[in-house]
Amino acid sequence: MIDLAQQIRALTVLELAGFYLTLTAIFLAARNRWQTWPLQFFGAGLYVYLFLTVNLFGEAALNGLYGVLAIYGWVRWHRGTGPELPISRMTRLDHAILWGVGIAGTVTVANLQVNFLPTDLPWLDSTVFVFGCLAQWLQARRRVGNWPLWIVLDLIAAGIYAYKSLYVTALLYVILTGLAAWGWFDWRRRLALHHA
Repeated sequence: MIDLAQQIRALTVLELAGFYLTLTAIFLAARNRWQTWPLQFFGAGLYVYLFLTVNLFGEAALNGLYGVLAIYGWVRWHRGTGPELPISRMTRLDHAILWGVGIAGTVTVANLQVNFLPTDLPWLDSTVFVFGCLAQWLQARRRVGNWPLWIVLDLIAAGIYAYKSLYVTALLYVILTGLAAWGWFDWRRRLALHHA
């Protein structure tokens, strides 16, 4: 098992770039800035490569979808000089889609991984994959409820990456958990000010 200091010395330029792009992108998302989306797009591409090298196929696919959803978010959020789409609460339909698609998708993807891929964490990997796509969709639609979902997913992902000896990426996801908590607080504050 490689310790954190050894992994930091072994980092490639691409891993460092992915780390900093992702960290900056989520900081900008928590601040409600449209510039999050181009950074999320490029960071996602770098992490697709990293996760494929350690057989985390769900996370690799998830980051590929993050890239696609980053384009969607960029279009939804950026209109001329600033964002047009207001921050809002999740609707009942959002909750129904989240849990219905999330549970069915996790079961389906986990079974596909068990039967067709060399994976040792199919259920956790699939949970992060499916619910991560849904959290990204909620973020692109500026739903406040994306943040508590990210908090849980980031903590699960940090555990997965630590298990896979990707300690720097695990550390990134612990930091992202804190940013998600901050984003949740800040977006709720902005929403309350808007409705005051």
